[in-house]
Amino acid sequence: PVSPVAPVGPVVPVSPVAPVGPVVPVFPVAPVGPVVPVSPVAPVAPVSPVAPVGPVVPVSPVAPVGPVVPVFPVAPVGPVVPVSPVAPVAPV
Repeated sequence: PVSPVAPVGPVVPVSPVAPVGPVVPVFPVAPVGPVVPVSPVAPVAPVSPVAPVGPVVPVSPVAPVGPVVPVFPVAPVGPVVPVSPVAPVAPV
């Protein structure tokens, strides 16, 4: 015997295909610039300590200059006087 043909089921509607959106352009990636080296910070020089100020030394007063003493002229040497001979002692 021939099997009966199965009845055809209802037709399932096909969902519509979603429209494809516009193509978004991809922006190019900016190239990375060269790395700038950081200059080292110069060390700060130490500040020299300020030397303490010593005591003020009083200045001695200057002695006044005395009067100028005039120099007397040297007396000229006189003539040599001859020595008289000693008289003989008389006998006692």
